Amino acid sequence: MVKEYLLVSPFELVMFIVLFTSIILIYRVIFGPTTPDRIVGFNTISTKITVVIAILAFLKNEYVLIDLAIVLLMVNALGSLILAKHFERGGEK
Repeated sequence: MVKEYLLVSPFELVMFIVLFTSIILIYRVIFGPTTPDRIVGFNTISTKITVVIAILAFLKNEYVLIDLAIVLLMVNALGSLILAKHFERGGEK
């Protein structure tokens, strides 16, 4: 009889660690002391989710998910730039 392990490869372990730290970051997004703190927390969560998508693409051999990860990174970067410009002009604090 062959035992099945939950974590077969180190990539899966890294994926679970990244997801766990993303769950911890939800606290910063909800209870952040300032709006920029919340934005940075959300940006970090989005980046971590992109890493998880890339790991899943590698594990499942479905490399079309890499395209999804690239698009998510571009939207994440563009959103961060737009919000930074908004706060630079004296937006809500």
